[in-house]
Amino acid sequence: MIIPQISAIHLQKQFRQNGPDFPRQLQQTFGDLFRVRLPLLPPIYFALHPDHVYAVMSQAKPPLEKPTLMRRALQSSFGNGLFTSQGEFWRRQRRLIQPAFHHGRIARYAAPMTGHAQKMVNGWQDGQIVSIGEAMHELTFTIVMDALFSTDEAAANTTIVHQAVRDLGQGLAAFSRSLPLSFLPAWMPLPALRQKRRGERALAQCVQAMIAERRALGEAASPPDLLTTLLFARDEETGEGMSDQQLQNELITLYIAGHDTTAILLSWAWVLLAQHESAAAQLTAELTQTLNGRPPTAADLPQLPYAQMIVKETLRLYPPAWYLFRQAEAGLTLEGEPIPDGAIIFLMPYTTQRDGRWFAEPDNFQPERWRDGFEKSLSKGAYFPFGLGPRTCIGNGFALMEAQLLLATIAQRFRLEQLTTAKMADTPTLGLAAPVQMRLHKR
Repeated sequence: MIIPQISAIHLQKQFRQNGPDFPRQLQQTFGDLFRVRLPLLPPIYFALHPDHVYAVMSQAKPPLEKPTLMRRALQSSFGNGLFTSQGEFWRRQRRLIQPAFHHGRIARYAAPMTGHAQKMVNGWQDGQIVSIGEAMHELTFTIVMDALFSTDEAAANTTIVHQAVRDLGQGLAAFSRSLPLSFLPAWMPLPALRQKRRGERALAQCVQAMIAERRALGEAASPPDLLTTLLFARDEETGEGMSDQQLQNELITLYIAGHDTTAILLSWAWVLLAQHESAAAQLTAELTQTLNGRPPTAADLPQLPYAQMIVKETLRLYPPAWYLFRQAEAGLTLEGEPIPDGAIIFLMPYTTQRDGRWFAEPDNFQPERWRDGFEKSLSKGAYFPFGLGPRTCIGNGFALMEAQLLLATIAQRFRLEQLTTAKMADTPTLGLAAPVQMRLHKR
């Protein structure tokens, strides 16, 4: 097989015209695997078939790492945390952090999640108009702050952290939209890079202050949140813990990932439910039958299968991380063709999960498709909103629990009517391009 090649100009034109749909347009012409020619950069491949995804993310031995160029661009913001680290250091960090996200441990955060959602809807009024993306970001911001740093110090720093995250997020978004910009040194005096650096500094200062406070308290006197769990975690093989710098890197990584992605997921879920009255009605009926007006708990989630289906279908249509990437190593082949060592491989959950070969009526919102073990019938690599293989998102269980609990808590109290159009943003996470206004209807 000869792998088709396209020019960078063609790629940029498709992206400008079609946004996140651009790989689907290219796929129609070039197939599931094609290469992009970019001067002075490693070869870039788009791999869109489930078999490609599974080969790259699960089968490669040793596991393929994120591209060096991308990691360097992100390390100024995330340090050497799970998102950017690699090799044996990454494996050690994963061992240290993994127990904190065990199913039994994350269940303790269910009640605070529901409590924060109840507090929000208690302040809502019948007929009120809200910007749903902003509301969901405010809610998940509060939840992740509580889960990570349940201290008075964190509460006092909320405004500072909020602004720091906004600066960092906006800087990263501008950073990612321009390929040349993404390869510039972080110290360059450009507005987007200055804003990113300002957010990085403020966030690091707040996190370091909370680490110092907790070390002074000691494990026995510290609250049982994620900061305490990670601060006093010890590697079973070496008995070593994390340095303050490494702990800072991991906390910032967990904070950014745990805040933005769940807010995006919930924002799209409310848009989809507002557009599909029958699905919203089925959710309401399930909540009424199972909960009868009381707040949901972690123990209720197995009895809320339709809520889970809504979350899964929203993740299929609008995966917050709509593209992923890996760097090829010698020996990797796709469709029988060797991929050059060092090549950058883009994997596109948004594209693969909207492929009609794997999902009937792929652009339609159909939560019911997830009944009767449908997920188990899918090809490996057809559905991967949290990634696959060894580097699957460590917080996926936390995020799924949070999304279902917040969906149930809010839907019990209000129906949301969409007033303005929802469009996808062309940023690293698949958020809303502009605020979506919704009118609240109290039940």
